[in-house]
Order: sequence, then C-alpha cells, then structure tokens
Amino acid sequence: MSAKKSKEELYGIGAVAKLTGLTDHAIRVWERRYGAVVARRASNGRRVYGPLEVEKLGLLKRLTDKGLSIGQMAGDSIDELRDRAQSLGEFANTPTPDHIRVAILGDFLPTQVAANEFDVSPVDICVADNDPERFMADLTRNLVDVIVLESPVLDSAVSERMLKCMERAGAARGVIVYSFGRTRDVDAVRDSRVVVLRAPVGIDEVHAAVIRSYTAAASSGSRKKPIQDTSATEWSFAGPTAPRRFNNSQLMNLTQASTAIDCECPHHLAQLVGDLTAFEVYSANCTNRDEEDAALHRYLHQVTAQARALIEVALERVAEAEGIEY
Repeated sequence: MSAKKSKEELYGIGAVAKLTGLTDHAIRVWERRYGAVVARRASNGRRVYGPLEVEKLGLLKRLTDKGLSIGQMAGDSIDELRDRAQSLGEFANTPTPDHIRVAILGDFLPTQVAANEFDVSPVDICVADNDPERFMADLTRNLVDVIVLESPVLDSAVSERMLKCMERAGAARGVIVYSFGRTRDVDAVRDSRVVVLRAPVGIDEVHAAVIRSYTAAASSGSRKKPIQDTSATEWSFAGPTAPRRFNNSQLMNLTQASTAIDCECPHHLAQLVGDLTAFEVYSANCTNRDEEDAALHRYLHQVTAQARALIEVALERVAEAEGIEY
C-alpha cells in the first residue's frame, strides 16, 4: 500500500513575519500593491502562506535590505530571486561603514524623517529640508557623505541638480527618489554614482539605498531608446486646469492617518493624488519635438489635472467620514 502524501504546511501571517523579518503590514502591502505573493484562505478565513510564498517573501526582504526596489522584483520567480541573492554575495561581504552622513531634500521625505523617531544607524540625517535654497546653504555648513533628492520628475534638470548638490557638499554618492521619468533619463542617472528609487518609498527603503550607494558599485551601460516617429494626431481638451485642494504636507498627513476601521482608502487615495500631481508636473515639462507633441502634452496635463481633482473630492469625502484632520 502506498504511503499517504504528506499535507503541505501552511503558515499564518504572524508566523511568516517571524520567519522572514517582515512586519504584518509590509506583507499585506507587498501582496496588495505589488502582487508579490497571493495569500490563501484557511477555513476560518485567515490568510495563510505556503513554503514557496514564505521563501519568496524572505528573499524579497533580504534583497530590499540591500537597497533593491520591491516594485522591480515583486513579479520575479523564486529562481530569479535566488539568482539575484546569489549575485549579491560579494556585495553582502562588503563592510558597512560605522557612520554615513546624509542630507535629504524633498517634499515628503523630510516630513517622514521628522515623524519617525527610530534608530537608523549607521545613517545620520544631518540635513532634511523642503526648501532648495536653505538646503544648499546648509550643505556648506555640514559634512555630508550621501545626498538624497526627492523629485516628482526625473529628468536632466534633476540630474544636474543632484550633481550640484553633491559638488556643494563634497558628497561622493547620491540617491534620487522619483515618481515619473523617461527610461533614458533613469538609465543615465544609474550610470553615475547615484542609486535610483521609484516612489512611493518608506524611510527603511531610503535607508537601505543609502547603504547600498555606499557599498555597491553603480551599474553601467545605459540603453538609450531612439525616439520613434508617430502619425499626426489632433489632441484637444476643453477646460482650465483644476487647482489643487491638498498641499504636500496635507497629503503626507493623510497617508499616515489612522482610521477607525481596518480600511486604507485614505492612504491609497492620498498616494494616488500625489502620483497624479507628480504626473501633472512631468507632462507640463516633458520635451516636445514639435507643436503636435506640445499639444499632446497639454492634453495629458489637463486630463491628469481633471482626474486628480475628482480623486481629491473623493479623498475629502473619505477624510470627512473617518474624522481625519489634515
């Protein structure tokens, strides 16, 4: 008589958190936002994960701790993640310095730094500001190893600004956090001494990227895509650009606000408004080859503004229903 096939062992989210070093919240975010894994449901309705899901989450944790972006790896297979981890073997043996002095310029990250008081050793945040002129002045008065620059758009102007900041501070390395950008601009930055992260990111991801910028060599060999010709098209859109209902500080408060029920709608809506606003800036400043391109970008800018305005109304309604002050 053949032996009965053993039943696959399943793990609850608490057990997975202990096995991988992730928090329950991070596991849920990686599942919902990035589709890294798909939880099964036990008979009692609780999330459970199989051995492969646990291994994948563990690999993702190890790789993100080294500064790699979860958004770029979430769709990788187990084998691909194992190869990534193996390729970082030499990197893992590189000693981490005892002290890394960091300066951060941006709208959201300085607020996050101020709101999260926890040990980020060996990173020492000596400057964190949202005012470019004040930030540049402070760079001359502080010793800085790594510049962190947050921008809604990554283009040649942002790259130049980063290099100017690094030169002013005497910093050898940098990290850029961006929302939108052309592939060739992103690749061009990665060819230099800068680590690039796609927003949204948390302080822990920035922390890992700072360490990575200090201990890993920057990638090389950018691949520039040629601009392809397109057929003539008429683009038009009636109506003025809707003004913003939320400033960056208010959006940050809403992304961090707690709710009375287990609902993350305010957080997601606030992030969506931020992303749409960033794309408004991007489309307004995108390079145009001719008047047709300019008309298309005006159209994209206006449509995005309209979409952002609609989501802002929904965000106001949700915040009011939850009693969230911003």
